[in-house]
Amino acid sequence: MENFAKSRLIETLLNIEYAVAHNNAETFAEEFNKLTQSDEDPIGEWLRLTRAKKGNLEADNVVILELLVEVYRKIESLEARISGETKNYVALENKGSVSTIGHSCFALKDSKLLENTLYYGRIELPTFPTRIVPVYFVYRSGLAWIERIHGRDEVEWDGYVASKERALIRSIKNKKVENG
Repeated sequence: MENFAKSRLIETLLNIEYAVAHNNAETFAEEFNKLTQSDEDPIGEWLRLTRAKKGNLEADNVVILELLVEVYRKIESLEARISGETKNYVALENKGSVSTIGHSCFALKDSKLLENTLYYGRIELPTFPTRIVPVYFVYRSGLAWIERIHGRDEVEWDGYVASKERALIRSIKNKKVENG
């Protein structure tokens, strides 16, 4: 996954929890698999299957369906809170902030990561809807390199990086116009 040469690091601020992977490898692997499966609520699964069967839906319908799915998820979340249900994650030893991101890599703010050590982590990605992205990463040369990520999460990650890159480019263009 080391395609970093084709990417730039973009400043951001994301929450991350992480731990050395071999400390609790089996439990981390179970959570890694469950986190993506938990995204498959019945209505989300229906929407995914509908897209697969009918190909691309009309753009207007997709937006409306995505919003309805998210409203459904919010209602389910409220029901879970009212009934006292909570999502339990595996306890991870370290909490921190991701300060910069790139395609397949990121940097942590004030971290004490060990060089060439495999870590398991959960990163809160502020997409719509907000996602908890489980990753395995190795720290090398000042960067955390993503070694393992679910396919759907990788698409979301790359989309987030690209949107941050576009925002940076717009910001630079606006500064040039103001100074121009």
